Amino acid sequence: MVISLVLMSCEKALIDENPQNSPTVNFDILWNTVDQKYSFFTLKNINWDSIRQHYEPMVFDGMTDEALFAVLDSMLYHLEDGHVNLISPFNLSRNWQWYLNFPDNFDEDVVERFYLGDDYRIAGGLKYTIIDSVGYLYFESFSNGFTTENLDRMIDYFAGLKGVIIDVRSNGGGSLNNSFALAQRFINEKKQVLVSFEKTGPGHNEFGNGLSYSLSPASKVFDGSVVLLTNRRCYSATNAFTAIMSNFENVTIIGDQTGGGGGIPIDNELPNSWRYRFSATAMFLPNSYNIELGIPPDIFQAASEPRLALGIDDIIERALQEFN
Repeated sequence: MVISLVLMSCEKALIDENPQNSPTVNFDILWNTVDQKYSFFTLKNINWDSIRQHYEPMVFDGMTDEALFAVLDSMLYHLEDGHVNLISPFNLSRNWQWYLNFPDNFDEDVVERFYLGDDYRIAGGLKYTIIDSVGYLYFESFSNGFTTENLDRMIDYFAGLKGVIIDVRSNGGGSLNNSFALAQRFINEKKQVLVSFEKTGPGHNEFGNGLSYSLSPASKVFDGSVVLLTNRRCYSATNAFTAIMSNFENVTIIGDQTGGGGGIPIDNELPNSWRYRFSATAMFLPNSYNIELGIPPDIFQAASEPRLALGIDDIIERALQEFN
């Protein structure tokens, strides 16, 4: 059975119900809400008080929307979190250094032309084929749906093969339910896979409402060796999928560390109608590793740009070696 992760409702207001709409009030509300609800200050060694002291003098009533946005954007950037955004009518704040600072190690065109080929199967968001008696599944987004029958037919197609390669490189996330549902098709035993906690108090280390997630194999599974391919663009639900799969002995992760994103974001609205969101939970492996910082591979392998230009993906080639 797929475990459905229950999202927290938006936090109760930490301020008056009808606050004044001014730059200083908007700054204060944003800083205080994040201060009381954000999950990863301690993990990332962020001094939020010091950050306030730096940016607060830059805010004054009468400043333009663009100038205020620039200050709030810069302040939130210090959280180093792809789940943190400020949304205005004219811009979206973000910090995407979790992948921009690293090589892609992936070329979708190479995958389609030289590995999937021209007769691969497409079922929902699943794209799959067979390469040298090894199943190959490329899944580009956990926002893309699939049905139980899509999964059953894929598992039937892979039956009797040496193994399966699951390629989730540059998959930026989506539905956690899809992460659980896909993982259930490639595991061979019931295990605890994740533990999560909500931010429950104003202190930076006040967490509660712990939930433990166990996963069992589906009724129809590929009961063999699996290689999971990852890169730094694997984020959020894809990071969780990688974390789940890392618990199982039949799975080997090859590529680069995932980009992270282990907190579920909550959202709220400032008096000026700008929306903002940030991580308000923390998720761990059963060994207490915080998955916010990403999941390292079992085998690090880079993709060579000159060889990609020739149609050779070194990460897929290294994965195929696992079955020779």
